Amino acid sequence: MKNMVFENYKNKHEGERVFIIANGPSLKDTDLDILENEVTIAMNRISLIYDKNPKWKPTYYLFSSTNVRPDKPWGAEWTSSVREAISKEETTSFVAYQFKNYIDPTNQFPKVKWFSSMTETKPTQEGILSDSSFSTDIVESIDKSGTTMNLALQLCYHMGFSEIVIVGADLGWSKDLGTKSDPNHFVESYRADIPKPEKVNHQMRNVHSLAKKRFSERGCGTKIYNASLSTVLDVYPIINYEKYVSKKEVLVEEDRVEKAKSFWDRPHQFQGDA
Repeated sequence: MKNMVFENYKNKHEGERVFIIANGPSLKDTDLDILENEVTIAMNRISLIYDKNPKWKPTYYLFSSTNVRPDKPWGAEWTSSVREAISKEETTSFVAYQFKNYIDPTNQFPKVKWFSSMTETKPTQEGILSDSSFSTDIVESIDKSGTTMNLALQLCYHMGFSEIVIVGADLGWSKDLGTKSDPNHFVESYRADIPKPEKVNHQMRNVHSLAKKRFSERGCGTKIYNASLSTVLDVYPIINYEKYVSKKEVLVEEDRVEKAKSFWDRPHQFQGDA
């Protein structure tokens, strides 16, 4: 079954810029209200930060996680935050249909665009991805590869943005088994299962590397920046967030780039599948 919900969004934002809002710890120190008039894509439990940023709501919202299942200790908490996100009139929500019975069994959210043709190309135990993990035609299929960020990057490709700015993509994950003192997200109560952080770190980095490759192959000159306030994601130039938003000034912070690269120079040990 094709993802017809994406069909009308082909090149909808050609020539525009977009901000992808990830869920890393640095997001708690990021002023999202200054993105009030920007096109933004957010995901997962982003609604937990709405109170702190009352002027801002994402243009688009993505969700595709098993964390809403009732067999998860935090399933009800995740479901509640997803419902909060998809309830916003100003947000267009794309949600994987396989989770509809958990999120909206009685059709309370008729505006949600449920997509069906989602594949999940599993990485190796070292976090290495197949080239098929990035679809250049999301109407045919879209691939998660373990992270909603991958869906967001494929959506950006489909929508035709000329500049992509990533915020809150910190990486540098540490082990956490769903505690209420979560070190990997913007609030401690976020709760997510990260049993093998080395694998997740490399997997996430490789998701971005593959996306960069796909955008480059298209030959449209798409610019991608990392404007996260604290990050080890070194695939893209790391720039100053507020200068870019307020002055459209691309200030590459070379010292932060070098610091991020040094993270990946350290020896990493992999121990089985996450």
